[in-house]
Amino acid sequence: MAGREAEGVGFLARSLYAGAALGGCACLAVGIRHLHRVSQARRRLQALLGPVAGKDARVVITGASSGIGNELCWQLLRHPSVTLLLGCRDKQTAENMFARHKNRAKVHQLDLLNPDSVQAFCEEAHEFLKGGDTGLRMLVNNAGVMKPPPAAQGFDATWQTNFLAPFLLTELLGRLRCLPGESCAQSVRVVQVSSRLERRSELDAAKLEAVAKGEASRDTAYADSKRAMMLWISVRGQSLAFKGGLYCHAATPGMVDTQLGRYSMSPWLWPFTKPLRLIFLKSPAEGALGVAAAGLRPQATQCFGRYMDGEKELEDLTMERMGEKRFAVEVVKWSTTATALDQRAAGYER
Repeated sequence: MAGREAEGVGFLARSLYAGAALGGCACLAVGIRHLHRVSQARRRLQALLGPVAGKDARVVITGASSGIGNELCWQLLRHPSVTLLLGCRDKQTAENMFARHKNRAKVHQLDLLNPDSVQAFCEEAHEFLKGGDTGLRMLVNNAGVMKPPPAAQGFDATWQTNFLAPFLLTELLGRLRCLPGESCAQSVRVVQVSSRLERRSELDAAKLEAVAKGEASRDTAYADSKRAMMLWISVRGQSLAFKGGLYCHAATPGMVDTQLGRYSMSPWLWPFTKPLRLIFLKSPAEGALGVAAAGLRPQATQCFGRYMDGEKELEDLTMERMGEKRFAVEVVKWSTTATALDQRAAGYER
């Protein structure tokens, strides 16, 4: 009897050792695969950046303190000619984060829920982009949220962050570049970070009215705000390019392991999803490449309104969304009113 018990214990121990070894090998394989993908993405981003950087490359990035935006900043700073203007809500944290690059990474306070803050950042971005020697000029509207806590005032926080703030920043920048005495000699590549989830949106005039009344659906706000962005680009891309020298494109980074989904579940549960996110989602390095490629590719200033997945073109928004043009124009009119764009721009024309 004692012998059988000993044999059973031995078998159990061997099974546990084998399981632990197998699990360890699986974790090692996942880790190696992850590192390989990160390395590949970073090398490709540098390969795209090199030919277009020029003597004095200047890039403006929103949402630079975490996720894709943060990874993009660090990768761009690897090139010696790049300087950055970063828009962050927590300026002190961002300054500490980029302290060793303080001469090349200037941090400006930016609260995307406050249109006045967006306007102030736009003015700073305009001065930054028009200065310096010749080289790359790029704006990356990267900041985004999904199901965040309700905003204290104004429109829904998702709508403000994902669409209304990028709309105001880009359109106002275009107006500033068109003022008498301003030079648009250097074209600016503009990347609006979108999402394939926009295809799930059923955005219509009634939903826009609900947003205006502060009654936006929290469950659909992310997809709806991203679709509004795509419709805006589809009808405004040409004018922004030809008049303001802003070549706007949309880019989907895919499903990336960032903090975007942290409000979609209980706070205590979120950290435990990390292993699954590591396996099934893209790394921030791959997400940064997916976003940057839309602006760094040579064709970025030879066309406008392209929807990109990395270096792959998914849509010519101007042409392929022609059937939605009437509603797209309504979206632009609604957004112009919601952000008081015309009133803000009029202040520069006096």
